[in-house]
Amino acid sequence: MIKVSRFLIWPVSMALFLQITAVSYLCTTQAQPQASKYEFRAPWLTTAWGLDWPAGVSGASSQQNRMISILDRLVEQNMSAVIFQVSARGDAYYQSDRLPWAYNLSGTPGNDPGWDPLQFVIDEARKRGLEVHAWFNAFAVAYDSGNDAPASADIPNVRHTNPGWMESGGWMNPGIPEARQWQVDNVMELVERYDIDAIHFDRIRYASGYTRDPSLMEAHNPDSIANIADWRRWNVTEFVRQVHEGIQEIRPTVKIGVTPVGHYDAGSTAGWGALYGYSSVFQDSRFWAEMGYIDYIAPQVYWDIGTVRAPRFVHIVNDWVVKRRNDRHLYIGIGAHETWNRNEMDLQIDTTRSLGAEGQVYFRNASISGSDFNGRYDTRAIVPPMPWRSLSQPNPVRNLAHDIEENRVTLSWEEPTPGRGEEDPLFRYVVYRVNTGSIISDQAILDNPVNIATLTGETNWTEEITGEDELFELTYYVTALSRNNVEGDFVRADLTLVSADEPAMIAGRFELKQNYPNPFNPETRISFHLPETAHTTLAIYDLLGRRVAMLTSDVMAAGQHSVTFDASGLASGVYVYRLRSGDHVQSKKMLLGK
Repeated sequence: MIKVSRFLIWPVSMALFLQITAVSYLCTTQAQPQASKYEFRAPWLTTAWGLDWPAGVSGASSQQNRMISILDRLVEQNMSAVIFQVSARGDAYYQSDRLPWAYNLSGTPGNDPGWDPLQFVIDEARKRGLEVHAWFNAFAVAYDSGNDAPASADIPNVRHTNPGWMESGGWMNPGIPEARQWQVDNVMELVERYDIDAIHFDRIRYASGYTRDPSLMEAHNPDSIANIADWRRWNVTEFVRQVHEGIQEIRPTVKIGVTPVGHYDAGSTAGWGALYGYSSVFQDSRFWAEMGYIDYIAPQVYWDIGTVRAPRFVHIVNDWVVKRRNDRHLYIGIGAHETWNRNEMDLQIDTTRSLGAEGQVYFRNASISGSDFNGRYDTRAIVPPMPWRSLSQPNPVRNLAHDIEENRVTLSWEEPTPGRGEEDPLFRYVVYRVNTGSIISDQAILDNPVNIATLTGETNWTEEITGEDELFELTYYVTALSRNNVEGDFVRADLTLVSADEPAMIAGRFELKQNYPNPFNPETRISFHLPETAHTTLAIYDLLGRRVAMLTSDVMAAGQHSVTFDASGLASGVYVYRLRSGDHVQSKKMLLGK
């Protein structure tokens, strides 16, 4: 694997060097970087023109089913988030008092479709353990066509209500303070109403042909900026700053992401001609990161590795990583809509991992829906925690239990008790599965993404176990993730799954399992299985036969149960725990070590 050094001195023949780099990169496959447990992976789910969704599908039920199929496919592909375009051209795919409904929901601009797509996406994505990033086109606010809500609509498009804000092509001018504030207020309305994970901005830049700017600069220049390019950058930055401050007041757990053009400035391009974010469209995304206004940048690096086409993917990614500011995350935007990029997405993923980016974003969803990424996403991934946000660790899940029906395992638990300073009591959960009796440590099991069975926002999960053996000895771990994806301590369940050919073994089993961990200090978990409903006691005794604790004494249903024993008040030593249920009695020893 070729890694471009941060201190690389570029050779005289840039084209020759890049050809050698590309060939070397493509021929070196043995150094493929391994997938991390933490990686941002998401598509841009485009609603402009209905490209990805609703994609010509009409009617609430059909549109909802189409969305479910998209989200299910993202889970199959082991994505970790979806960037859902909620405002494509000054319209809304959510309930708004400020913006008109998008035309392709009902077929008529401004008409209420009778349901709320964004809330539906939030609910369904959360069930699947996916983050939802609400995507605004910041300054492109009209189609300039019949797709815009007309002046007669209940809420007209902004080009009808405020034509003086508009430039050609449906863009508004961010040099007009009222126009900026209007869009800021749109974002604040959504943040206040919806429990999203992030706001994501595209088209947060100038377009071309803004002939009124000299006069606007005279009228709206509170900092007395002398240079018109600096003034334009100030306008875009002021919008970002206002959004940041507004979100901090309303819902500070919401992250902010931006997707600038792929080139930051001329110094990033090794001499290639390009559209520059800094000087061509006046977006200073690195400054936004430096000031802490944003949490991540997803630059649109829509070039490839495998040809001599310039600019170069490897060089541009490296430039973003090396020159990042304030440690803000980088999720590299990959142009999967272009065939040459789609044909080498596995190598582009390898590049982003090798050079140190935290993830990948794909334009657009339809362009990757059929891809398996050549094995690069064979395991689930958690969105990387952001160190500048709360790193409070959630408490463990409570009352983990499991039921077995033939070869089907159902785990259920209760959400953690709040109390470790979480910013927001939203939890996602990670379920790990390994064969019981592994010789490696619990932490090593949890560190390996291969062992992740699922990510979910629900407090139960069911899977079918298949295989040739009659008996499966399995261990499950369940952890909670905070809003910032900080993982809490695990709760563990060991179970025996009998083949469907022998269901009687399951129904008739009375079993007291060995406590875990053992030795322990001061807490341990005791699991047991009851064959039938009966009055059940679980008691702890010392070696002199004195009862030191009664963990349960109640009528309990048939099935799997688990109880936590806290021995904080006991001395170190060997203890006996005894389970009695109906006519069944069983005891085991455990060691408390302090």
